[in-house]
Amino acid sequence: MEMEAMKSEMVMKGNWKMIYGIGLFLLGVVGLAARGLYFGIFDITEWASLSLLLPAAYGAGWIERIQQKRDGTFCGLDAGYASRLGERVSTGVKQIYRADVAFGTYRRTFHKPWHRWFIAFPKVEGFFLNLVFDVSNQQLQLVEKPNQRLWSNQTEWWIEEGGETVGEIKTDHTFRHAAAFSEVLRMTYRTEQYQIRSSKLSRRVEVLQQGATIATSKRKRNLLTFDVPKQDAHVALIAGMVLFRFHYRE
Repeated sequence: MEMEAMKSEMVMKGNWKMIYGIGLFLLGVVGLAARGLYFGIFDITEWASLSLLLPAAYGAGWIERIQQKRDGTFCGLDAGYASRLGERVSTGVKQIYRADVAFGTYRRTFHKPWHRWFIAFPKVEGFFLNLVFDVSNQQLQLVEKPNQRLWSNQTEWWIEEGGETVGEIKTDHTFRHAAAFSEVLRMTYRTEQYQIRSSKLSRRVEVLQQGATIATSKRKRNLLTFDVPKQDAHVALIAGMVLFRFHYRE
């Protein structure tokens, strides 16, 4: 009952595509009205075109809400770790299952209210990216380091667990990776080093340690599957691959 209540509470939070569309409509109304009042310019075709933003906004909001609901009520597959990631900008809870057994949840968080509004704009969904994972009485947080995008294209996150910082994740932009059409994150978790990478031409994400692949994730539309080893770091490995999916949107 507690899990069901949490799902129903969280899946409907946030409808940012609709808010963005309505915001554009209101800005357009103000702009056209001001031009009409001050310059006497009135074009019915411009107003007609502007009015199309409202049904478009509601349509986008309807689709977004469906994706939120499906993410929050996902119930796993026949085998393996799996999750559904159809919507990426709200704070709705998303499920992780191991086969048909609930394994944990994760959700996006924001430090400031205006961050939610900012990421409603296209091409900036990966900004202000913080994730909280609750798995088997263990909470692991990926917290984006502040004020770094102002002067660098590198993004870094702290890994926090039990109130302490236990590692970090950072983007790894190099000419070699760009030439190979690869996207790469470097992760340090406790004393271990990992590389999370994927080709821009592939939907497969892999985690490497000392040059060997130890975990993978595949995507089929909105469905994510994970193949991770049974070890103490397996939650962090899943979290790192989920972060990769949020940051590098395929």
